Amino acid sequence: MTRLVQLQARETVAPARPHLQVVNGGAEADPPSTVKLRAARLEDVATMFALLDGYARKGLVLPRTIQDVYRNVREFVVAVDQNDRVIGCGGLRVYSPVMGEIIALAVDERCHGMGVGRCIVESLLEQARAMDMCRVFAMTLQEGFFHKLGFETTHITAFPEKITFDCSRCAKRAHCIEIAVAIDL
Repeated sequence: MTRLVQLQARETVAPARPHLQVVNGGAEADPPSTVKLRAARLEDVATMFALLDGYARKGLVLPRTIQDVYRNVREFVVAVDQNDRVIGCGGLRVYSPVMGEIIALAVDERCHGMGVGRCIVESLLEQARAMDMCRVFAMTLQEGFFHKLGFETTHITAFPEKITFDCSRCAKRAHCIEIAVAIDL
């Protein structure tokens, strides 16, 4: 199980499995031996967008424009490899003083199963605790992943702020297949 080690304020490191070889696009690629989490920067946006767009094309996250990612970059943390290349991202959207949402969680396919997503979510939960939030939720198609982190499946109606600000404007609202999961902090 991956554990986070505090390095500096807003930066953490998580050991990965350096011996693991992952096949990606027909060629073998070495996964990162360490993963660092940090606040997203403007220069990360193109890579974050590419990750998120790949997931959106598969129907796993809602599509967003690169301008959306730029506009919301301050909500995001990124996981970077030892060469400071972005290999994952996720954000914490604040809806009220006591509630937030984990948004746009995406991890490079070559790093799946290495704990990168877990590290991102744990970091975002730490941010939520630091802001004294009581509850964090996520909309997902991967509820099992979130269950392993202590989230429980719930109903979207428990989050009227989400419905008002996001769902009411979403093109998929009538046919939404995402599952709401939440954790009390």
